[in-house]
Amino acid sequence: MDQPLFNPNFLNLEYFFNRIYELLKTPWHVAGDVSWLFAILSQMWWLMLVLSIILAALILYLALRLREIRQAEAIEMMNIFEEASEDKGVRNTRWENLLKYLESDNPSEWKLAIIEADTLLDEMVTKLGYLGQNLGERLKGIEPSDFLTLQEAWEAHKVRNQIAHEAGFQLSKREARRVIELFAKVFREFNYI
Repeated sequence: MDQPLFNPNFLNLEYFFNRIYELLKTPWHVAGDVSWLFAILSQMWWLMLVLSIILAALILYLALRLREIRQAEAIEMMNIFEEASEDKGVRNTRWENLLKYLESDNPSEWKLAIIEADTLLDEMVTKLGYLGQNLGERLKGIEPSDFLTLQEAWEAHKVRNQIAHEAGFQLSKREARRVIELFAKVFREFNYI
């Protein structure tokens, strides 16, 4: 009867660790003496030091440059906010001048107030990016969900068209104030006044 050559009854961990040790030890024996590599590396410490200094200087330069860029961005943002607040001041001035027309007892000035408000509305709608050859076309292109006061804008614009196109159009002071209030609702929705 033939006996198997290898019939283990137990697990020999020492054998496996020895095989791993021999495997890791082998490349150094194959390479031979590597002391020359350590000798070269020990002589090149100054090269590593110089390389480290150069890299540290590069990191410092990049950090300072990044700081300059962030400061420039902050200044640019401040300028944009200042311009926006100046624009708002101009709009407020135009709106306030327009409201002064309503204090008059002259119906022509009431009509002028409505025409000026309509001009402001046209500028606002254009800045919002709506396209069309005139305000009426731009208002037609607006989705009601994007413009909550669209109905008020239409109603006020229709009164402006009556003033501009009907020669004998009569406007009471009360109606002029109502129309200007419609324009005001639209402008307040978009923080335009």
